[in-house]
Amino acid sequence: MDDEALVYNLWRIRRTSLQICHDRGYLISQEELDQSFEQFKDTYGDKPSENKPARSHLNILVAHNDDPTNTLIVRFCDQPKLGVKEVKEFCRKMEDENLTSTILVVQTGLTQ
Repeated sequence: MDDEALVYNLWRIRRTSLQICHDRGYLISQEELDQSFEQFKDTYGDKPSENKPARSHLNILVAHNDDPTNTLIVRFCDQPKLGVKEVKEFCRKMEDENLTSTILVVQTGLTQ
């Protein structure tokens, strides 16, 4: 996939992730929800083949409207394949950061 198509997909995935968080009552600004493709490229870059943006730069950390201590992180995984070892590492990071919920955005299905 060329850079333009990949950055477009990343924009759509991030936009959908923001909408999912918003729909579940997490604090997302209208500006973030309305970010255009051009604004996304200006903010994060348009050369994914050069890690501009790196997937991990697209991570989203949000607090819930009703309980600010209820936090959620959407993690965009840099690794093309994600296995048990990587999932355990994400769980450890969640504990270290006192996070209660996470959404992992992976490039391919999970491996054994």
